Amino acid sequence: MNEEEDGSDFSAIAAGLVVGMAVGGILGLLFAPKPGAQLREDLKDRTEETMDRLQEATSELVARSKDLATQTKENLAHSVEAGKAAYTEKREELMAQLDA
Repeated sequence: MNEEEDGSDFSAIAAGLVVGMAVGGILGLLFAPKPGAQLREDLKDRTEETMDRLQEATSELVARSKDLATQTKENLAHSVEAGKAAYTEKREELMAQLDA
């Protein structure tokens, strides 16, 4: 499995986790025998809690994406340099063969 698949797997898991928590929390509150004012307050608290978790997950995903982009950029630069070196070496070999 490559790193791009790891990132998309993490995103899907994080999104599913957040949605599952939100739905479970709301359903739990709706089926609990509480007065309307208390239910609204609980829903508000759960919504704020879920939004905080979502922000944390988003921040982590952004940081991982930036790290992955930086690593990919570095790998590409190394690959380009290796390609240039191989090209130069092969060119010099061919030039030497033509001169001989």
